[in-house]
Amino acid sequence: VPHNQTDEYYICIQSFRSNDEVLFYHEGGVDVGDVDAKGVRLSLAIGEQPTIEGVSQALLEKIPASRKEYLAGFIVALVKLFRDLNFVYMEINPLVMTDDGRITPLDMAAKIDETAHFLNAAQWGSIEFPAPFGRAEFPEEAFIKKLDQSSGSS
Repeated sequence: VPHNQTDEYYICIQSFRSNDEVLFYHEGGVDVGDVDAKGVRLSLAIGEQPTIEGVSQALLEKIPASRKEYLAGFIVALVKLFRDLNFVYMEINPLVMTDDGRITPLDMAAKIDETAHFLNAAQWGSIEFPAPFGRAEFPEEAFIKKLDQSSGSS
């Protein structure tokens, strides 16, 4: 996607115990630096829906006026997708928005909540969750996983 450096943004959405947080920075790409220190945040209580106005005011102060409403609408839709598909973490860097209004995520890292498999299996497709880092899955864990996949009770 041909674009200018000024078209690159950074966005990260994370779930916490009592809220979801959107972290945004008006610069993106490989040299973005410490976004935790530089970015702006919008905290959304569980069940609270973001609005275009709220996103614009909280996150998009340094975005050109001609892009604010459309980018805010994208962020509102991204939060909805994040919640509907039970993500717990989603980072897009860079998120590119060109002058013609085209928004393209060029790189993304994400984590989904494995316990929501029974809710989102159709949307997620065929996903295999690995054993915790550093060890193989125990036979008992494999057995329980098989039971969980065939039941919506857990």
